[in-house]
Amino acid sequence: MSYQITWEPDGVLVSFAAPVTARDLIGSVRNMHADSRFDEGSYVINQLPDEVCPTLTEDALIELAALNYGAYTSHPNSRIVFVTTDAALGQLIESVLMRPELASYQVKAFNSLVAARDWLEAQPNLHIMSSVMGLRLR
Repeated sequence: MSYQITWEPDGVLVSFAAPVTARDLIGSVRNMHADSRFDEGSYVINQLPDEVCPTLTEDALIELAALNYGAYTSHPNSRIVFVTTDAALGQLIESVLMRPELASYQVKAFNSLVAARDWLEAQPNLHIMSSVMGLRLR
């Protein structure tokens, strides 16, 4: 396992070791969503290393979007941030995960952990009602 999940008082930090593969990212999300503490958090920080495998493609991010969409139906009050120094990867992550047909959680990419935490701290608390029946109003 090339990642570490650290549960914080208000969310979770997922730190990845190089190189990050699509399998690592998807596996971390599945493990995190399966933990009961996930439902109490208001953020997820995915800290990516400088080296990312070429398997982290648009298709992998679409799979990630599907996992997030499922988790969003029962726990919509969270935000997801990615920390990466690769500007192109950050843009790809935002463009795929925030597509109207795939979007669930608010997703942002930052080039430093400090910037990501500052942004999260500046955001208002979310108070969205969950849809345990899987229905969502847009």
